[in-house]
Amino acid sequence: MKKSILYLLLSCAFLTACDNSDDTVFEETADARLNAALASYEKQLIEAPYGWNAVIYPGGGGTYGFHFKFDDKNRVTMYSDFSDESAAKSKESSYRLKAVQTPVLIFDTYSYLHILSDPDEEVNGGDRGEGLASDFEFSIFPDSVKAESITLVGRKNNSRLVLTKATQAQATAYAAGDLADGVLFNNITKYQAYFKRVTLGNVTYEITLSPRTRTIKLTWLDGSIPKTFTTNYYFTSAGVSFVSPLVNGSQTINGFTNITWNANAVQVGITASGLKGTVVSAIKPLSVDLAAARRWWQDPIESGGYWESGTGFHVNGVDDALKVQDLKVGEATFYSYIYQPAADGSIDLFGPIFYENEGVTLFYGHGPGRPTFTSDGRIVFEQVATYGVLPTTGPAVESAKLLFETSGHYLIQTSETTYDMVSAKDAKSWISWQ
Repeated sequence: MKKSILYLLLSCAFLTACDNSDDTVFEETADARLNAALASYEKQLIEAPYGWNAVIYPGGGGTYGFHFKFDDKNRVTMYSDFSDESAAKSKESSYRLKAVQTPVLIFDTYSYLHILSDPDEEVNGGDRGEGLASDFEFSIFPDSVKAESITLVGRKNNSRLVLTKATQAQATAYAAGDLADGVLFNNITKYQAYFKRVTLGNVTYEITLSPRTRTIKLTWLDGSIPKTFTTNYYFTSAGVSFVSPLVNGSQTINGFTNITWNANAVQVGITASGLKGTVVSAIKPLSVDLAAARRWWQDPIESGGYWESGTGFHVNGVDDALKVQDLKVGEATFYSYIYQPAADGSIDLFGPIFYENEGVTLFYGHGPGRPTFTSDGRIVFEQVATYGVLPTTGPAVESAKLLFETSGHYLIQTSETTYDMVSAKDAKSWISWQ
């Protein structure tokens, strides 16, 4: 027993000695070291003479380009590729660095960066209450701080923000409005036909764009075999930048430069891989994904879910052309349009759901039968039933007319979880499902 007590006392003495010696490992306290790190990061941000080019990858997906210039008075001036206005006009707001377990860069007044995380879905087109699941407070980790770049991580949604030192030419280009010139590429959404193509050299690429998720898909034919390439994109002072490059034989496409827009002809011009091209319309896919329509219809049956669209049909270049977002039933307001395969046995459901009493309600809808899947890749719907008491006129009736158009629709998969359903009649109307 005495030996055990003696051993315990010796152990305690040894541990105490070790604890005391730990104080000599660092010459400064933890707080002093943290403050020094904050000062070092702020110095690096401020002393980049031409500011920082930035790309943010929101937790909700997508990519957005920015340019930041930090000063020593806790002010930051920025451009953003979110809209025509934010690309052309700089905005000043405040920032600060703070110790919150780790050093944190906080953009603490509303700025272009905050637009991405605004909980009002009408501000950014994101989800109600979450926006695009982006961030405006970012943790800084020492291993991710380099001389020419800094990678930060959002504290709430784990958005990744990558800062890269800008050159003098890039800073001058942003100030001259070149980012706004690049954003001219967004005018591609004004084409009335869904399908758009551009020929570069001897290769014709079909462009499928998803502005909501900031993804672009390029499809081309290798002989008779279709090839596809998908990547995220964002805008810089040089034009459209791809997150990953497309390599097709001798062509390497990192994005599009020299963007032009002819409003009278409704045509976007681009340069890629050193080759100039003009984006033109088409009325059907360059290569039809023959299995896409059946895959779209089958997925909700297997998952127990349904497809939804917040804006209904896009027609002749107009989003929500049928004004489904204006639908109301009493005090209940429009939430989204849905399509649920096999909602009632062999009958599908196509109709609006409404926000009421903090939940969603279906008051009425159209009942398509099991669709016909044609050998050339189209899906054709036919009405066999109705749900509830349908209006006799208005957005729901007009939406059904487009759905039941006898030519049917092509299904274009725009991401792992999204599809566009495009009229096979003239490709001038479509609805985006997610």
